Amino acid sequence: MLTGRDGTLAEARAALVRADGAVLIGPAGVGRTALARAVVADLPPRLFATVWITATEASKEVPFGALGRLLTGGHPALHPALVHSTVLTSLVERCGPARTPVLVVDDAHLLDGPSAGVLLGLVQARAARALLTVRSGVPVPDAVVALWKDVGLSRLVVPALTEAEVGALAAERLAGPVSRSTTHLLWQWTGGLPHLAVALLDHGQEIGSLARDSDQWRWRAGLAVPAQVADLLDRELDRVGRTGEEALAAMALGGPLPLPVAEAAASPELLADLEQLGMVRSEERGDEVLVRLRDPMLGAAVRRRMSPARRRRIAATLLTGARQAAPRGSHAVARALWAVHAGQPVDPPELVRSAGLCLYADPAASEQLARRAWQEGGGASAAVALSAALAEQGRAVEAYETLRTAERDADASGDPTARVTVGVALAAHRLWVGRVPRQAYDHLRRLRADADAAGRAELAALGVLVQLFSGDPARALASARQLLGESLPRGARLRVTLASVAALVLTGRTEEAVRVGRTVVEAVERSGSSAMPQIRGMAGAALALAELWRQPTPTGPVTDPAAGRWPLPPDPLVSGLSPTAWPLFDGYARRVSGDRAGAISRLRDAVAQQAGGNGMFRAEATGWLAVTLAEDGRPDEADAVLREHPVDAVALVPGLRPWALAAVAAATGRRVRAGELMDEAIVVAHGSGSWLVELGYLIYAAHLDPVAGPTRYADRIAEALVHVDAERLVAAGRAVIALAQRDPTVILEHAHRLVDMNMTGEALKVAGEVGRRAGVTDTVRLAVDLRARLRSTVRDDPARVAGLTARERQVAGLAARGLSDREIAEALVLSVRTVQTHLGRAYRKLAVTSRRDLSDALRPAG
Repeated sequence: MLTGRDGTLAEARAALVRADGAVLIGPAGVGRTALARAVVADLPPRLFATVWITATEASKEVPFGALGRLLTGGHPALHPALVHSTVLTSLVERCGPARTPVLVVDDAHLLDGPSAGVLLGLVQARAARALLTVRSGVPVPDAVVALWKDVGLSRLVVPALTEAEVGALAAERLAGPVSRSTTHLLWQWTGGLPHLAVALLDHGQEIGSLARDSDQWRWRAGLAVPAQVADLLDRELDRVGRTGEEALAAMALGGPLPLPVAEAAASPELLADLEQLGMVRSEERGDEVLVRLRDPMLGAAVRRRMSPARRRRIAATLLTGARQAAPRGSHAVARALWAVHAGQPVDPPELVRSAGLCLYADPAASEQLARRAWQEGGGASAAVALSAALAEQGRAVEAYETLRTAERDADASGDPTARVTVGVALAAHRLWVGRVPRQAYDHLRRLRADADAAGRAELAALGVLVQLFSGDPARALASARQLLGESLPRGARLRVTLASVAALVLTGRTEEAVRVGRTVVEAVERSGSSAMPQIRGMAGAALALAELWRQPTPTGPVTDPAAGRWPLPPDPLVSGLSPTAWPLFDGYARRVSGDRAGAISRLRDAVAQQAGGNGMFRAEATGWLAVTLAEDGRPDEADAVLREHPVDAVALVPGLRPWALAAVAAATGRRVRAGELMDEAIVVAHGSGSWLVELGYLIYAAHLDPVAGPTRYADRIAEALVHVDAERLVAAGRAVIALAQRDPTVILEHAHRLVDMNMTGEALKVAGEVGRRAGVTDTVRLAVDLRARLRSTVRDDPARVAGLTARERQVAGLAARGLSDREIAEALVLSVRTVQTHLGRAYRKLAVTSRRDLSDALRPAG
């Protein structure tokens, strides 16, 4: 597979056909050999003949060793002065006098000096053309260098694949789309090296780590090294010797190491050699230099060869080298893990802190640290940390039993602080894992009676979250404001303030939410890396949620690609992976902007991530995905998502379930039922004080029926606008009011306003109504032009772009799903003739002639 190599392939082929040849240079595993084979495979056979030579470590030790197959007399007995002419004669015999020899030398950096000299002479004399593959970062014979520096062979760098190219390679190999998170993992795990990616894809399928999930392939486990890759990496490790492998083992065990710590495990000279070989790389991060392995695959191979004794010895060496640096952030996690590996004592509180720091990025390491803390007498805090790590790995029963054991221990000891610590964790478990908010709230109330002031503050802080995630933001906001007026521990204050930011957004006060959110983010940043990553991540997510409705292109939170369930600040020191966009927020933001394809892909990731462990946003992921699929003309898929992942009682956004069901009903032509469900969602949102959500539902409901909807909902939208300052949503609401007023010029102005706010999907809905409300006028022509421009830049419903009316869309959609004219008539309470009339108009607008073509015509492009 030569994904992403088309340009290099064309350049190399042109260099061979029109000039003396080319050199393909790149790191090990980048696919130089495969590319060379592809280059010569398409050369005209009547003009060119290929002779392939592979240089090896063994041939490098023998003069003219690489040219052995071209030396007919046997090179040991041949005088060096005769080698050039002998090779030339052999080439003519092999290729014939009418064809130009193309000498392909694979791994030309391993050529012995005499062979390299002969090669240089042949190309200089124009006796042959050459195509060489050379590994970057290693010594190369002078004669080979002269081929591109002096003779003029094209030097073509073959880089590692980009993330998008790895995704394309995976999709081709798997014959289907691959989730964005899986693509990101494959790219980082393999360093963009094609042969590693292909091997990992095949191995993942074989062991079940890579599986088809709905319409996407998804990686569901940790990194596993395929046997064939392990063999290659073992040979590579054997070449660096024992001391080199010791240095690599330190980085495999410790992750990215600060330079002073790395130099404690290996000399600066050895590190420089390993960097030149491309096995390690260094980078500046802030005020320090970090040294890391080339890619996680190499780290997994090194750890596979590491015996328990070696692990203990290396961990002790790393600890010694790190003693001079004050523990902070994820460096503290590494130190704690090294101490565990080395069998050295660590204070349980330090183990608990470290377990929390790596909970989402590496839950297995978090479990190891928390379990050691519990064994060392860490008490309630250690039990809570262990339970969290178990829950994050999907081991909910073990997590619950751990907390029950800790609860019994706390009761036996009579320690009120321990009872509150464990009680809060049990309530959180009932909320996030058990998905029963009422049980969580009742548990908190029972605990309050025996708690001291600090304990009551912690219980009240969690109580605000229970209210918020029970779909009651107005009540949560009132409780938060009351608590913030009291004396609270720092952690509780942060959590309550974050809850208030989310509640402010949902109740429509986004300007205040942004102001409070920025204050929280600044406070967390000032606290340094000692703040728990989930608090830092949620601070960024809360601020992003507030800014989503105020800025056309909000900056969203990021996450660790191996976890993804929780927004995390960028910190590659824990997992060794660079962050990616948080799928939940990224998917929703794309939906708001009109990018349905991107939204569906990212929200599928979010549903899979939120389905396990502490899935705080499970309902949002499911609901948003179902709505977007239904809008995309895929109601069966939306219905399947809702059946497999029901929207339960733990939801930040009130009214999610009826909204999702309404979207499915609308997509299947049940307009009356869709309207009833949207009215239910609107009532739920109104009752919870969620003005922003209510406004969104009113706008959605108005577009379900472009004829009567805007008029029906205009007054209620105007009332909601008074309470909402979210600029993007306000623009969409005012556009619906303009539709109700039926002035095409004003409607078109609102469509352009929506484009400016990066709400292309809403703009298309509005612009699509102009033509239906007026004759052929300049305004209508402008609306048609606007729709065409938007269609060229964003994926959208072809039915809307083609100008189908609401009824035509319904009829065409049902026909595309296989319903007969009579079945459609019965479903929509129409006559068969009326159905046929609408269907005929839809055919003309979509430029199709039969039902067979409708499905493709109605599926959005992209």
